Amino acid sequence: MLSDFSRRRLLAYGASALALAPSLARADAPHAQLITTPPDLIDGFTDMADRLMLETTIDGKGPYRFVVDTGADRSVVADDVAAYLGLLPHRDVVVQGIVRALPAPTVRLQNVSFGKITLDDVAAPVLPRKWLGADGFLGLDVIDGRKVIFDFQNRKLSVVHSGSSTGWPHFNEIVVRADGSNGRLKAVNCVVDDVEAVAFIDSGAQLSICNTPLFNELQKGGAKAIDGAEIPLIGATGGLMIGRLMEVSRIRLGDVLFTKTRLAISDLNVFDVWGLAKKPALFIGMDFLQQCSNFTIDYRHKELRFKLADFISRKDWQGGRLARL
Repeated sequence: MLSDFSRRRLLAYGASALALAPSLARADAPHAQLITTPPDLIDGFTDMADRLMLETTIDGKGPYRFVVDTGADRSVVADDVAAYLGLLPHRDVVVQGIVRALPAPTVRLQNVSFGKITLDDVAAPVLPRKWLGADGFLGLDVIDGRKVIFDFQNRKLSVVHSGSSTGWPHFNEIVVRADGSNGRLKAVNCVVDDVEAVAFIDSGAQLSICNTPLFNELQKGGAKAIDGAEIPLIGATGGLMIGRLMEVSRIRLGDVLFTKTRLAISDLNVFDVWGLAKKPALFIGMDFLQQCSNFTIDYRHKELRFKLADFISRKDWQGGRLARL
C-alpha cells in the first residue's frame, strides 16, 4: 500500500547516479570542448517530479527540456529526440542506473547548447523517454570543474567559472566541505541521527534514498520503517524496485541540519557500482534541496553552499525541517 507521501511523489526518477560502466566510459566518449562566457544565468523550471530543467538545443534544433543532474556521469538524450533529429547510433555502452545496468547505443551530437554554454562533439547514450521522463539529462560532463547555482526561489540556474577563491559566505549561507573525484562529490561530516554516513548530492533524484547498511545502523537506535509505506523506484535505465519509507529525526551535513524528515530505503544498483554496498550511505535529492532558496555546488573547490530565503535570519534558522547548528 502506498502512503500519501508515496502518491504525491510516485516515482523517484533516477538518472540519479546515471553512469557509464568504467571500462566503457572513457573509450566511447571523447572529451567535449566547452565554450562559455561567464556568468551564464539561465531561466529554468521544475517538472512534476520537482527536477530543475533547462531549455537545451541539439545541433541548433530545439529547444528541448533537459534535467540538470548532479548524479549523472554523462549527459543522455531521449530515444524519440534522437530519432526525430536523425541521429545515427554508434557503439553500445553499458549505462549504470539506480536500479539496473542497461546496454544503450550512443549518438554523436555536434553541439549541445543551453544559455551561453556550448559543448561540441558529445557522445551521448540514448535511453527511452518513458524512463527519463524528459528530453534528456545534463550531467557531469557539462558541469564538473565549475560552479552550479540552483536558485529554487526564482527558478533560475547559473553555471559559472569557479574562481581562484570561493569567497566568504553570504548572508544566510552555510558552507559544507565536500570530497571526491570525477565530479562525484560527497558531503564531509554527514550524520543521520547518530550514524555517520556517506552522502551524495543528486539533483536528478526526486527523493532522498538510503541503503540497508544505514538503515540497519539506525535500527540500533530505535528507527523503524513505516508500516505499509512503500514507494516504487524507477530508474533512467528502467527496472523497478520497491523502497520502504522511514522517518529520521535529523540529517546533519556539516552545519546544516534537516529535521523531521523521511528517507526511502533501497539497495540501489548504484550503491554497489560506487563501492557503497556495505557502507552506510544515502543520496540527497530534490525533496531536501528545495527546502533552500538557493543551493550551490562548487566542483573545483569541492564545497556545497546552502542558503535560506532572504527573509529568514540566521537567528531564526531553527526548528521546522531545515536548521543551522
